[in-house]
Amino acid sequence: MVEGSARPRKSSKSNKSISPRLALIGILVVAALICVALITANLSKLDVTTEREQGSALVASEIIKSFNISTLTYRYTNLIYEKDVKKIGNIELPFTEAYLGVRYDGVIEIGFDGNEIEVIQTDDVITIKLPAAKVLSHTQVDGTTEVLFDMGTVFNQNEIGGYIELFEAEKQAMETRAEEMGLFEEARANAQEQLLNFLYAFPDIKDNYTIVFK
Repeated sequence: MVEGSARPRKSSKSNKSISPRLALIGILVVAALICVALITANLSKLDVTTEREQGSALVASEIIKSFNISTLTYRYTNLIYEKDVKKIGNIELPFTEAYLGVRYDGVIEIGFDGNEIEVIQTDDVITIKLPAAKVLSHTQVDGTTEVLFDMGTVFNQNEIGGYIELFEAEKQAMETRAEEMGLFEEARANAQEQLLNFLYAFPDIKDNYTIVFK
């Protein structure tokens, strides 16, 4: 019996060759992992406060612009007196004289419109440009109006419209008086103090910025 010769088995390669592309990807992945590890290890040593400071200043600026800043309240008592007489030309008609006297309390709110405040930020300075202070509201105090005398005649009666006209005319006079008393400048000083307290409530602003008013 003739023994057949055994066919030699094909030897399979135990390791497949790695393509250059896969090798490059592997190197990049390893390098990226090393960078992440280095950044994580040294994060506490990095200066990462710049964006937070910028953000606080920007947020503060937007808040300032979103509301009115009332910095001074002036309450006053005013007496209005008016005499009215009907005339023909320059001749006063008899029995047409009417007298009106009213006392009331008023309140003037003086301050600033946030939309008119300009906030400019540089690396270490926040400049706030305040406009002129103005009247934000001017109202009568409820329950304080007192008619001292109201004397009319059959030919000339005081009417409710006369009261309203008197109050409106006196508003401008009282606002001018408040300005002459220096209350608008006082309101400006109060506004600066309020804005400083507001901005310095942000620790990073207080530690890293100088506040300048113009």
